[in-house]
Amino acid sequence: MARRALGKLAIACVAWSLASVCGCQDPVRDNRVDALGPEEPGVPVGPLHRPGQPCLACHAGDGPGDSVFSQAGTVYKTSDRLDPLPDAILHFIDSAHQEFMVGTNCAGNFFIDERDYAPSYPLWVNIEFGGVTIPMSTPIFREGSCATCHFDPPGRTSAGHVYLVPAPVTFPPTVGCQ
Repeated sequence: MARRALGKLAIACVAWSLASVCGCQDPVRDNRVDALGPEEPGVPVGPLHRPGQPCLACHAGDGPGDSVFSQAGTVYKTSDRLDPLPDAILHFIDSAHQEFMVGTNCAGNFFIDERDYAPSYPLWVNIEFGGVTIPMSTPIFREGSCATCHFDPPGRTSAGHVYLVPAPVTFPPTVGCQ
């Protein structure tokens, strides 16, 4: 009887090991990554790719992304368009009073490596640009990907994309994207 139990345990261990090696141990995460679809043509994988998508689907340490982020997302200029907001500063402060600031790149993307800032939730964030500071009206309780809650269209299940101002305004010209 003990041999049978040991045999079943060995088979279970081998199956678990194969699942880990194959990357199929989390079908929910795998489905989430697959749902992102292909990369945009002409945009290389890196800091400028996939604006507006849930970054931690791939960059949470158990996904296909090489980097591991604690917080990441995309900021747009206005509520009515998906024009990225480069050079905005996001100010984070967590429940342990740890602060961190990060800027957006020319795709509007920002990301924080988990080794640089591992917040204690809840977490509060402000967006600053051109002397204007806009606080997020609610704290973040657990999710590091802005796009998990902030996607279009806004409604009962989404706050809509992250933006600086609700109405169209004139922004200064952006100097090249690198």
